[in-house]
Amino acid sequence: MKQCCKYTIILFFSIITSFVSRAQNAVSGKISFSDNNEPVVGANVYIPELRLGVSTDVKGFYRLKNLPKGAYTFQISYVSHKTLTEKVPVSGNITKDFIMENSATSLEEVVVTGAGIRTLVKESPVPIAALSRSQWLQTASTNMVDAIVKLPGISQISTGSVLSKPIIRGLGFNRVITVHDGVRQEDNQWGEEHSLHIDEYSIDRYEIIRGSGSLMYGSDGLGGVISVISPSPVEEGKIAGNILYNYQSNNGLQGFSANLSGNQNGLIWSGRLSHKSAGNYRNAFDGLVYGSNFKELDFSGMVGLNKKWGYSRLYFSKFGQEINIIDGLRDAQGYFMKNTVLEGKQVKVRVTDDELQNSTINPSNSQDLSNYKISLNNYFNLGKGSLSLNLAYSINNRREFGNVFKPNEPDLYFYLRTYYYDLRYNFAEKNGFETTIGTNGMYQKMENKGNETLYPDFNLFDNGVFVFTKKKINKLTLSGGLRFDIRDLSINKLYIDAEGKFQTNPVGAVEERFKGFSNTFKNTTGSLGAVYKISEHWSVRTNIARGFRAPSVPEISSNGEHAGTFRYEIGNINQLSEVSLQNDLGITFENKSWYFDLNLFRNQIDNYTFSERVQGVSGKDSIINGVPVFHYRQGNARLMGLEGTITFNPESLRWFSITQSYSMVNGVNLSAKNDSAKYLPFMPSPRWLTNVKLTKANIGKTLRNAYFSVELEHNQKQDQVLLAYNTETFTPAYTLVNVGMGATITNRQKKAIFSVYLAANNLFDVAYQSHQSRLKYLDVNPVTGRQGVFNMGRNLSIKLIVPFEIKKN
Repeated sequence: MKQCCKYTIILFFSIITSFVSRAQNAVSGKISFSDNNEPVVGANVYIPELRLGVSTDVKGFYRLKNLPKGAYTFQISYVSHKTLTEKVPVSGNITKDFIMENSATSLEEVVVTGAGIRTLVKESPVPIAALSRSQWLQTASTNMVDAIVKLPGISQISTGSVLSKPIIRGLGFNRVITVHDGVRQEDNQWGEEHSLHIDEYSIDRYEIIRGSGSLMYGSDGLGGVISVISPSPVEEGKIAGNILYNYQSNNGLQGFSANLSGNQNGLIWSGRLSHKSAGNYRNAFDGLVYGSNFKELDFSGMVGLNKKWGYSRLYFSKFGQEINIIDGLRDAQGYFMKNTVLEGKQVKVRVTDDELQNSTINPSNSQDLSNYKISLNNYFNLGKGSLSLNLAYSINNRREFGNVFKPNEPDLYFYLRTYYYDLRYNFAEKNGFETTIGTNGMYQKMENKGNETLYPDFNLFDNGVFVFTKKKINKLTLSGGLRFDIRDLSINKLYIDAEGKFQTNPVGAVEERFKGFSNTFKNTTGSLGAVYKISEHWSVRTNIARGFRAPSVPEISSNGEHAGTFRYEIGNINQLSEVSLQNDLGITFENKSWYFDLNLFRNQIDNYTFSERVQGVSGKDSIINGVPVFHYRQGNARLMGLEGTITFNPESLRWFSITQSYSMVNGVNLSAKNDSAKYLPFMPSPRWLTNVKLTKANIGKTLRNAYFSVELEHNQKQDQVLLAYNTETFTPAYTLVNVGMGATITNRQKKAIFSVYLAANNLFDVAYQSHQSRLKYLDVNPVTGRQGVFNMGRNLSIKLIVPFEIKKN
């Protein structure tokens, strides 16, 4: 099948490159400020359907060439100005000008994600949030998930400063689908102890769907979908790039990323090289946290064609990350310890000051993660309709080292291969209907190559077919669809040898520990929603969606010690599929000075799967090999919550804005037999975010897009926790203050020389533990009596971006 996929990709790309006709369709124009009619320098002009864009030059002009004939949505955006969207018919050479108005907020931003076909945020019945690259640059994130956790309804389960998994409305892992340039990201996302394998520096835009309103990428996105999008190709006739440098004070992070892109007669290409290196982070209670350092080296690129028939782009990437594992071992004086070998025996020794202060990876207590991916994205203009086809192949290597006697041999080594396909046809708009039909799915094969086995080898085949449509009737917008999924899963047998170790090979085995598993899971899902515009300023929306998630391989077959999670995991061969029913209700108000948005949701999930500690016969925690035992359980669950945002950006003071947001989720186990088991684990604490921001588009002749912001983040006490068998503990409230400022420096011709972004997270160096930090459950510090390891303290960040051009139009 691997060879088949390979030759298919080569065949498609060969056919596409055989088109030699030059496109004659182009759009050009000027973008100006409404208040003084001056040109807007650096405004973004983007066509979501074609994933193509340009920026305006020093005179405010733009030009897009080699466009397919048709009607496309033009999205015009600029810092601190109202985003414009307008459908423009493209045929031949046309001129289209735009006028931009000051505004700190706008709902008009176009998104193209799993929510369905091209849609506006304000026309979507499910809540959608977006984060642009310019917004990301103003943060002090250490990984790609850090960048989005301030958005309403989004949080993260973390293990130190680099390992983070996104949580949407209390749901994560296999319940959240990550899509990278139209292709599902598959990198063993079932676990919380490793990161998403995507280069943070390569991302141009995030689009997040909150809730199971997605039908386009799989029914198992019960929590939602995160769509990650790479930068658009540069404009025709250019070869340009940029260099990014990032330094962070807390752990001495040094980040570097260089990009070079070109576009000549519709032949487009891009390449990026990124590197990160960080030492151990610190906080006021723990000092330097041993084992929190990491290294990362990534490479990615794209080559493709933009022609009048559409586009074809071949993406390729290699992600590599080495991470130390924080185990929290301490001696009687509270100093961090590590395992080592002395006189042929494993012993614990105190970590030296030199080891705390350098960034060397410990080969006997670390992870080595790598992901290789190649994908072919195609869009064909077929007259009144269009066809898109995405094909992808990825290899994911996940190595975990934990043996001091064999430090360079992985205890666990998961070798995962994934073939992914996505085919969809977009019908031309007719009688107000916009409809898409399609199919997508994947084939996966996982092999164990380590010295130990956590769960057996498996093969998985997944396929889904769907239809999605949208209809406008005066002030009412209806949208919905249906999807049918089928998943074949086959898990091999697992054996145990004479030493008590697990193995997948029956040779030398003394016992069959897992009898094997083969089953087919299938179900129908769907969604139906409506948005009604009550008046010029008010609109309401509602959506009901049914989701389905087949059980994952670890939930069924885990049976071993997992060093990265500090526990022994036991699966359940009788796992059932999760089935959810989610209701959303929202209301929005927007005028020239105020923006208000409130979302209420209720999500009921049958056969909800969670991990719970095992209690021994004596009433104490069950322990194997010195680590607690957890097993996967199921029960009916209900998650309810809300997200609210209000922004004041006075029309007479466009340079000033203040935003207040609040989000919370309450997760209850409806099958609980007592109050200690009432709540679901790892639910985020309720959070308040207050942000005051000052912006100025132009200061003098050489300063553009200047900003200054102050943010107050208050996380309430989380006392709705899974207390049964000491699975979780209460988390006290804490408040953090974050500040930021930056600007772009230009020459007298208004060309950017460089941009600088300064940020300070946790300005007052508060010592705290996030409720979703896994480190809070590590051993107690015998000196202070505090359990676990605390989050990062004060962190100052600087980002510098230097753009350059080798060839101009």
